[in-house]
Order: sequence, then C-alpha cells, then structure tokens
Amino acid sequence: MFLSKKHFIGLLLIFINQVAFGQSLQDLWEKTASHYKGFDLKKQQILMAKQDSLDRLIKYRPQVQVQAQQGLSSLSGTSGTFLPLPGIVNSNGNASNSDPIFNHFLSSTMNWDIVNFGKKQLDKEIGRSQIQQSQTDQRLFEIQIQQKLAERYLNYQYLQVLEDWFNKHNARYQSILQLTIGLAKAGVKPGADSLLAQSALNQVHSNLTLLEGQAEGAKFLLHEFTGETFQESPYKTNSPFLSLIDHQDLGVNLHPKLLIKDEEANMLALQEKKLAKGKLPRIMLLGGLASRSSSVNSSGVALTDYGQLYDNFANNYYVGLGMTWSLQDLWQSNSKQRSSQLQQRNVNLEKEMINNELSSQLQNVQAQLHAAVRGIDASNKSRIEAEEAYQLYKARYEGGLINLSELLQVQDVLLQTEKQNLNAYMDYWKLYVVLSYHQADFNTLFHHF
Repeated sequence: MFLSKKHFIGLLLIFINQVAFGQSLQDLWEKTASHYKGFDLKKQQILMAKQDSLDRLIKYRPQVQVQAQQGLSSLSGTSGTFLPLPGIVNSNGNASNSDPIFNHFLSSTMNWDIVNFGKKQLDKEIGRSQIQQSQTDQRLFEIQIQQKLAERYLNYQYLQVLEDWFNKHNARYQSILQLTIGLAKAGVKPGADSLLAQSALNQVHSNLTLLEGQAEGAKFLLHEFTGETFQESPYKTNSPFLSLIDHQDLGVNLHPKLLIKDEEANMLALQEKKLAKGKLPRIMLLGGLASRSSSVNSSGVALTDYGQLYDNFANNYYVGLGMTWSLQDLWQSNSKQRSSQLQQRNVNLEKEMINNELSSQLQNVQAQLHAAVRGIDASNKSRIEAEEAYQLYKARYEGGLINLSELLQVQDVLLQTEKQNLNAYMDYWKLYVVLSYHQADFNTLFHHF
C-alpha cells in the first residue's frame, strides 16, 4: 500500500515535531486521563450515584411478601378469613379439641402505592441531580489534576531551559579559561588567572550536575501521572517556554465549583418539594393469598399422623384499597422543610462567596499576568545589554586593559541577569496555570506546549 505525497508529508511533519519537541503537554494529559487511578475513583462515584438513583425508585414497585409455616400447636382457633403479616405465628383448629396437632400456613401479601402524588417523579429528578453533581465533581477533579500536571511539566521545562543556559555559561567560562592560558603563555597575564578561571568553571560544573539531578527527579513526578517514562526532546532550542501566549480573559461562570453548588441547591429544592408531598396520605392497592391446613378433619377430630396434615386445605384471597395517614409524618415534614430551606440559603451564600473569591482571584492573576509580560520585556532588554557589556569587557581583557577579576564580575552580572530573565518567564507560566484553573480551561496552555 502506497501513501500519497500529501499524506507522506503530513506524517513526516508529525514525526519531525515529535522528535524536535518530545512529548507535548497535551500528550501527557491524554495519558494521564487514561492512567491516573484518581479518575477510576471518580467514575466509580458516578456509578454509585446512578445506582442510588435506581434504588430510590424501588419503593414505588409492588411490595410482595411471602411466608410459610409448619408446626405443632394447640387447637384453639378462630373462624373467618385474615391475612396476617409475615413473621406472625398462625394456628387453626377447633376450640373443643385440646390435643396439639400439626398445622400448615402459607400466605402472600402485596402492597402497592398506586397514588404517590408526584413523589416518584421528584425522586427521579433528585437522582438525576445527584448524578450530575458527581459528574461535575469529576470535572473539578479533572482541572485540579490538569493544574498539577501543568505545574510539574512547566517545572521540568524550566529546568531544561536552565540546563541549556548553564551549558552556555559553561562554554563562556571555557572560553575565558582558554583565553587566560593563551595570555599567560604570551606573558601578558599571570598564570594565576587560569586558576581563577578554572575555579569559576568548576562552580558552573557543580551547579550543572545539581540541575541534572533535579531534572531527573522531575521526570519521576510526571511518571506518577502518565505511568510512562518521559521522553525529552533531543533539541532544546526554540523552546515554547520562552514564547508567551496571547491569551483572552474569560469569566468564571462555568467553573465546576459554582456548578456543584448549583446542583446542591437544586437537590435541596427538590427534597423540599418531596417533603411537602410527604404530608399527604398513602393510598395503596392491597392484595393477598392464603392457604391453610391442619390435622383436624371435617368432623373436628384431631389426627396425630403428620401426613394427614395435607388432607384439609382452606384457600382465601383478598383484594382492596388502603390508606394510611401519619400525623407524626405531617409534623416532621414541616420541621424538615424549614431545615431544607435553611440549607438552601446556606448553599446560596456559599456559592456567592465562592463566586466573589474566584472573581477577585481572577482579576488579581490577570493584573499580575499583564505586569509579568511587561517585566519580561524589560528583562529581555536588560539581558541583551548585559550580553553586549560582557563582550566589550572580554575584548578589553584580551587587550590587557582590565584584569580577570573585573571580567568575571561582569560575567557574574550577566549570569544573574539571565537567571532573573528565566525566572521572569517561570513566574509568568505559574500565573498562567493559576489563570487557567480559575477559568477552568487548560486548552490554550496545553496546545502551546
């Protein structure tokens, strides 16, 4: 099978992108969503909410009870038809007899609420609201994990860029060392300059080794989420870490924290309606079957043979309507309704507080983010000026106009300036992660990296 030129170029570009930039943040998130065990727990909670929703409706089905008894009892009995509840001991016989006999009783009763005054529909709506709340809680958990994943990924990217930066400084110190050796051989500078340059170079090597260990540790933190070894890019130039995002300010109306409170308030409102329905009576369809026999024959003579127990049967049925109305439930419903109303007010106040908190935090982050962008611009200019100053001082050292300590001081200033520049980028990305969390949207950040 041959690929068209268009498909071949597309696959080639995808391959080049993966090789050049390693695993993207979007790739890591997809692996996290399928591997991280916390999502299995949230899915299980949704299944439990669905099962609870089904359990709520079982009580609206016909309630059937069956009992069977066989035993040895006295003969004193009553006449008539009755269907006692399961668990009650039954005996029948003739009052003139005094000897105990074997007897048998089998019954089945049915109780079905045929009029529920809308309580069944309310239970359905409560179940749906409970499921929706579990799903929204899963969404909140999702953006919390996205925040942690982004923080760990950005920390690794920062360490990678920092390692690149240390390698550049390592090359500068190597250049200074070679320069001091050449000038010492020419008799222009003392040999002690080479020792001083070597000492500075060793310090850079020490920091670089420590940095490599931190980067390796950051991979293990990513492995916790993805379950796979992180594949770093073989090329570390043009890192997206050093390019900013032209973001748009979004609102917080759809944040899962607010949606959870909406569902909670909705569930309480439905429960309040159900409590109001609880003041009404229960209207039931009743039914029953009973089969009774004993060791007393038609003449009223008690027979002691167990097998003769099945010679005399009496079968009865019952169908009717019933109503129960508990005044205690009426009083309790009024009290529970007032409690539900207070809970609804409390939830609404909590929602308002969360909304104000998210709004103020979002405005704060946005203000800091705009300031961070301006700070990066100023930091970039400062870094460029420090690099130019270093090149000028290096040329002066080569010409014998300044000593090595002055050049190393300038190099140290450049080092601090560039580090502050990288830290400015890191501060920007930290703010952008917080912004994405408050906007409940990590798509822009994930697509950038």
